[in-house]
Amino acid sequence: MDKLKKTIKDSITNFEQSYPIETVRESLAEACVDFKTRNASQDKFIKQLRFALKIKVNREKQEELLLTATHYFQDALHKGLDKPIAFFNNLIKQNKVNFQYSKLKELNEEEIKEIIKDQNLIEIIEMIESESKGKQ
Repeated sequence: MDKLKKTIKDSITNFEQSYPIETVRESLAEACVDFKTRNASQDKFIKQLRFALKIKVNREKQEELLLTATHYFQDALHKGLDKPIAFFNNLIKQNKVNFQYSKLKELNEEEIKEIIKDQNLIEIIEMIESESKGKQ
Protein backbone atom coordinates (compact mmCIF):
# COMPACT_ATOMS: atom_id res chain seq x y z
CA MET A 1 0.00 0.00 0.00
CA ASP A 2 2.90 2.33 0.78
CA LYS A 3 4.21 1.83 -2.74
CA LEU A 4 0.80 2.82 -4.15
CA LYS A 5 0.67 5.92 -1.95
CA LYS A 6 4.17 6.89 -3.03
CA THR A 7 3.28 6.40 -6.71
CA ILE A 8 0.16 8.54 -6.36
CA LYS A 9 2.03 11.25 -4.46
CA ASP A 10 4.81 11.27 -7.06
CA SER A 11 2.23 11.45 -9.87
CA ILE A 12 0.51 14.43 -8.26
CA THR A 13 3.86 16.15 -7.70
CA ASN A 14 4.86 15.51 -11.32
CA PHE A 15 1.50 16.80 -12.54
CA GLU A 16 1.80 19.94 -10.42
CA GLN A 17 5.30 20.53 -11.76
CA SER A 18 4.19 19.96 -15.33
CA TYR A 19 1.02 22.01 -14.95
CA PRO A 20 1.27 24.59 -12.17
CA ILE A 21 -1.99 24.91 -10.25
CA GLU A 22 -2.39 28.53 -11.33
CA THR A 23 -2.23 27.48 -14.98
CA VAL A 24 -4.87 24.83 -14.36
CA ARG A 25 -7.11 27.35 -12.56
CA GLU A 26 -6.72 29.89 -15.35
CA SER A 27 -7.56 27.24 -17.91
CA LEU A 28 -10.67 26.23 -15.97
CA ALA A 29 -11.70 29.87 -15.54
CA GLU A 30 -11.43 30.32 -19.31
CA ALA A 31 -13.74 27.33 -19.66
CA CYS A 32 -16.25 29.23 -17.45
CA VAL A 33 -15.86 27.06 -14.35
CA ASP A 34 -17.01 29.10 -11.36
CA PHE A 35 -14.96 27.89 -8.40
CA LYS A 36 -17.09 29.67 -5.78
CA THR A 37 -20.33 28.11 -6.98
CA ARG A 38 -18.68 24.77 -7.47
CA ASN A 39 -17.13 24.85 -4.01
CA ALA A 40 -20.46 25.82 -2.42
CA SER A 41 -22.23 22.87 -4.02
CA GLN A 42 -19.37 20.56 -3.09
CA ASP A 43 -19.48 21.82 0.51
CA LYS A 44 -23.22 21.19 0.62
CA PHE A 45 -22.75 17.70 -0.75
CA ILE A 46 -19.99 16.96 1.77
CA LYS A 47 -22.22 18.19 4.63
CA GLN A 48 -25.02 15.94 3.41
CA LEU A 49 -22.66 12.95 3.28
CA ARG A 50 -21.34 13.67 6.78
CA PHE A 51 -24.88 14.01 8.12
CA ALA A 52 -25.94 10.74 6.50
CA LEU A 53 -22.85 9.03 7.90
CA LYS A 54 -23.56 10.33 11.43
CA ILE A 55 -27.13 9.05 11.18
CA LYS A 56 -25.88 5.63 10.09
CA VAL A 57 -23.28 5.46 12.87
CA ASN A 58 -25.82 6.57 15.49
CA ARG A 59 -28.36 4.05 14.24
CA GLU A 60 -25.77 1.27 14.42
CA LYS A 61 -24.74 2.31 17.95
CA GLN A 62 -28.38 2.41 19.06
CA GLU A 63 -29.02 -1.02 17.57
CA GLU A 64 -25.92 -2.39 19.29
CA LEU A 65 -27.04 -0.95 22.66
CA LEU A 66 -30.53 -2.36 22.14
CA LEU A 67 -29.11 -5.80 21.46
CA THR A 68 -26.85 -5.62 24.52
CA ALA A 69 -29.70 -4.47 26.76
CA THR A 70 -31.93 -7.22 25.37
CA HIS A 71 -29.35 -9.89 26.18
CA TYR A 72 -28.86 -8.43 29.66
CA PHE A 73 -32.61 -8.48 30.25
CA GLN A 74 -32.90 -12.07 29.06
CA ASP A 75 -30.08 -13.06 31.40
CA ALA A 76 -31.59 -11.07 34.31
CA LEU A 77 -34.99 -12.68 33.77
CA HIS A 78 -33.48 -16.15 33.78
CA LYS A 79 -31.46 -15.38 36.92
CA GLY A 80 -34.51 -13.88 38.64
CA LEU A 81 -32.88 -10.52 39.49
CA ASP A 82 -35.40 -8.41 41.42
CA LYS A 83 -34.57 -4.87 40.29
CA PRO A 84 -34.37 -5.61 36.52
CA ILE A 85 -37.58 -7.66 36.71
CA ALA A 86 -39.39 -4.86 38.55
CA PHE A 87 -38.07 -2.33 36.03
CA PHE A 88 -39.11 -4.57 33.14
CA ASN A 89 -42.59 -5.06 34.62
CA ASN A 90 -42.89 -1.27 34.87
CA LEU A 91 -41.94 -0.92 31.20
CA ILE A 92 -44.54 -3.53 30.28
CA LYS A 93 -47.21 -1.56 32.18
CA GLN A 94 -46.13 1.68 30.48
CA ASN A 95 -46.34 0.01 27.07
CA LYS A 96 -49.72 -1.48 28.03
CA VAL A 97 -48.58 -4.99 27.18
CA ASN A 98 -50.17 -7.84 29.13
CA PHE A 99 -47.64 -10.32 30.49
CA GLN A 100 -47.48 -12.27 33.68
CA TYR A 101 -44.28 -12.83 35.63
CA SER A 102 -44.30 -16.52 34.79
CA LYS A 103 -44.26 -15.68 31.09
CA LEU A 104 -41.42 -13.14 31.29
CA LYS A 105 -38.80 -15.85 30.92
CA GLU A 106 -40.52 -16.99 27.73
CA LEU A 107 -40.14 -13.61 25.98
CA ASN A 108 -37.99 -13.82 22.91
CA GLU A 109 -35.35 -11.30 21.85
CA GLU A 110 -37.66 -9.36 19.52
CA GLU A 111 -40.36 -8.98 22.18
CA ILE A 112 -37.85 -7.67 24.69
CA LYS A 113 -36.43 -5.25 22.09
CA GLU A 114 -39.92 -3.95 21.38
CA ILE A 115 -40.54 -3.26 25.07
CA ILE A 116 -37.21 -1.50 25.80
CA LYS A 117 -36.54 0.22 22.47
CA ASP A 118 -37.51 3.76 23.49
CA GLN A 119 -35.76 3.70 26.86
CA ASN A 120 -32.34 4.92 27.99
CA LEU A 121 -30.42 1.78 27.11
CA ILE A 122 -27.21 2.81 28.83
CA GLU A 123 -29.01 3.24 32.17
CA ILE A 124 -30.73 -0.11 31.71
CA ILE A 125 -27.43 -1.87 30.99
CA GLU A 126 -25.73 -0.23 33.98
CA MET A 127 -28.64 -1.10 36.28
CA ILE A 128 -28.65 -4.76 35.23
CA GLU A 129 -24.86 -5.01 35.44
CA SER A 130 -24.81 -3.57 38.97
CA GLU A 131 -27.66 -5.88 40.03
CA SER A 132 -25.89 -8.88 38.51
CA LYS A 133 -22.67 -8.05 40.39
CA GLY A 134 -24.65 -7.62 43.61
CA LYS A 135 -26.20 -11.09 43.29
CA GLN A 136 -22.87 -12.86 42.71
